[in-house]
Amino acid sequence: MKSLRTLLLSSTFASIILAAPTQEVDIQALQEQINALQAQINELKNAQNDKISKVELDKEIDTLHERVDENELQNALNKVKFGLDFSNAVTSLRATNDTDGTGGKRHNNGKFATELHLNMNAHINDRTKFTGRLSMAKYWGNLGTYGGVYDFDGGRDPNGNSVLYVSRAYLDYDIIPGVLTATVGRQPGTDGPGSNLRNNSVRMSTYPALLVNAMGDAVVLTYKPEALRDYKFASRLGYVRFYQGSEFGRSDGRSLLGVSDKQDSTVYMAMAEAQLPLGDMGKNLFMLSYGHVENYSSPLRAEMLGHTVLNSVYNIGDFDVANLHFENYETFDTPLSWFISASWHKGKNGIDNTKKAVAEAIDSSGGQTLQQLKLISAMAGDMATYKAYEAYGNMMEAQLTQAFSKALKWNEKHSWAVHLGARYDFTKEFKLGAEFFHGSKYWYSMSRTGISDPLDFRNTRGNVYDIYGIWQLDFNQYLRLSFTHIDYDYTNNGRGIGGTEKTNDRADIISLMYDVRF
Repeated sequence: MKSLRTLLLSSTFASIILAAPTQEVDIQALQEQINALQAQINELKNAQNDKISKVELDKEIDTLHERVDENELQNALNKVKFGLDFSNAVTSLRATNDTDGTGGKRHNNGKFATELHLNMNAHINDRTKFTGRLSMAKYWGNLGTYGGVYDFDGGRDPNGNSVLYVSRAYLDYDIIPGVLTATVGRQPGTDGPGSNLRNNSVRMSTYPALLVNAMGDAVVLTYKPEALRDYKFASRLGYVRFYQGSEFGRSDGRSLLGVSDKQDSTVYMAMAEAQLPLGDMGKNLFMLSYGHVENYSSPLRAEMLGHTVLNSVYNIGDFDVANLHFENYETFDTPLSWFISASWHKGKNGIDNTKKAVAEAIDSSGGQTLQQLKLISAMAGDMATYKAYEAYGNMMEAQLTQAFSKALKWNEKHSWAVHLGARYDFTKEFKLGAEFFHGSKYWYSMSRTGISDPLDFRNTRGNVYDIYGIWQLDFNQYLRLSFTHIDYDYTNNGRGIGGTEKTNDRADIISLMYDVRF
């Protein structure tokens, strides 16, 4: 660039000097030529600089794109915050079975189990947030798979093996911020009020544990009027789909592309809660809840009824349930916290599934073969054999009818239960608690087992006594040693069907749990 400029200037001056003898040098014309040459030089420089700048600009743009992609990825990851709840327990169980009057004793000592919760939270925007939980619960050394873990207890039942289940996944959308919220998805339905003292935790669920202690999918509207904000008042309406028979390719459920006579199971819920103005009594929570279940569906398995046949889903009937719950923390500024919870249950509109179940059971146990043998005997004229097969079929039908007629009948009875407990925090490191539960003759609860409650005491028809000590190792972890004694007054605990009989069964549970949360 510099040599070009020198060449142009030299040629210009040469022409001027050569012309000097014949004419007078025009200074103004010379200046104009110099300016024109400088303009050409600047134009060439700008063109070259533009070319260099464009290459550099493209590189900078590519770098910026990479940074934006990295920031967007990191921002997305930062939106989902993870937490952990990790529990390990060793449990020994001893039971006495006096139903048959023999007083048979059973025991299972040193049963190890692990429960894992991976908690997720994401603030999507000013109106929307996501909450999720992946869960695993298993006994140590489980072999094979177990078919008894259903949608409502996956990740909670220790028979589930080392499989992660989605136990919670829901969105909260503020329709009117701070006033009206819609919650859609897999709801927080386990370890609610009534369980947090023993679990050494804050409130972990929307619903009282004695109302529901299982997982389910629903849409819930929560209303918090501004006028009652000082009382932390909230009312809720919920619609739960408990079962909708969407098993593809299964004869005992409804394929989405097929036809079935099974009805969808739905739950309608209404709740209200508030903090009562009790002055120096301390922080408290009062809850009143009601639920109506239509077309309750039970996934009956053969082992439930003591037979080698039958593995289906049946609409059993309807029921209503109501709960009244109150809890108080640091009563009158003391280390004492306590709660009381009471529930009522009534089954109705029972559906007689006996005929359907008997037909399915006979078919599953060789009914078609029996019909073919009868037909072959008749065609051969061997009426004696035909009558023998017919008699055998009638006997099988009679036996199954007798067995199923009671087992598949919904208990259309009133029942109730009460659960109360207290915990005294002697220091920040040591806490001692005790609980009592009573369930009436036909009591049934929407509750499921877990590693901290292996016998699902909330479904007891009888009395439960529990005492526990908690050692807080640090902010994130603790040990809990507990002893639980259960007196069963009636049989068929945990089922709303099949009636019940008087018994004197007993069970003792000793458990040591180690829990870490962060």
